[in-house]
Amino acid sequence: MPRTLIAVSCLTLISTLWCTVARAQDGGALDGGVSQVTVQSAADGGTEPDDPWCPEGVETLAGSVCAVVPDSLPESVPRTLVIFLHGVVQPGSGWQHNPIRGMGAAAKRLGFVLLAPRGRRGVARAEMNDYWAWPTGSAGQQRYESEVIEEWMAARRALEERSGEKFGKVYVFGFSSGAYYASSLALRGRLPIDGYAVFAGGAAPYSRPMMSHVRLRPPMFVGYGLKDRSALKDCKKLAAALRALRWKHREMAVAKAGHTITDAQLREAIAFLRRN
Repeated sequence: MPRTLIAVSCLTLISTLWCTVARAQDGGALDGGVSQVTVQSAADGGTEPDDPWCPEGVETLAGSVCAVVPDSLPESVPRTLVIFLHGVVQPGSGWQHNPIRGMGAAAKRLGFVLLAPRGRRGVARAEMNDYWAWPTGSAGQQRYESEVIEEWMAARRALEERSGEKFGKVYVFGFSSGAYYASSLALRGRLPIDGYAVFAGGAAPYSRPMMSHVRLRPPMFVGYGLKDRSALKDCKKLAAALRALRWKHREMAVAKAGHTITDAQLREAIAFLRRN
């Protein structure tokens, strides 16, 4: 399992530059354009532990699920929902705020509705056991997975009831720890959704025959940076496993990127999934 990396990752969306300080717990066409930087230490400070999960100006649904609904959505494609899974977040740090803002900007630019739920505490490795993360291990999945997924689906239903219109496409996007969990959901055939996108993370089971029996195989986008010292090997292994299984996917590496998501990767992920 790769070591823990503290990273400051930035993404340019529209005219907004957002950066997120994210501690990444980890446990492929080239695109040179990227606005990001990776460093080995995080800035001090942050919000108080009891501060709201969602950033100011972003709607909070039940279960601390953040929601961004653009004023208008394109009529040329099905009404699209993206469920975004964050990386590991230290309680009270506010590390999740900038990624949620950035994904909200992407939602408005690329024409989708965003849900950004919160993970669970007590599911990360020992040194980060109190952090917000996702249940990538079997014990965490047995304890939390059903309630986690129901939380997402309840938020989806709430938005559908409000608009009076169901979503035509539903995708799960994951960054870092969220990418590992998203790939786990995909490779277990856990959700009847329309596609996945994983960035700076993701893993395939040790046994590929475990994957060969999965009936639900929605398309998957795998995005990573070639300078990502935390998750690069795992991302490449995931893409290789998908190729071996002839699982429809798109692999996109960014030459100058580290542990981050780039705007080009987000655009291509949405475009690829909509095409398939």
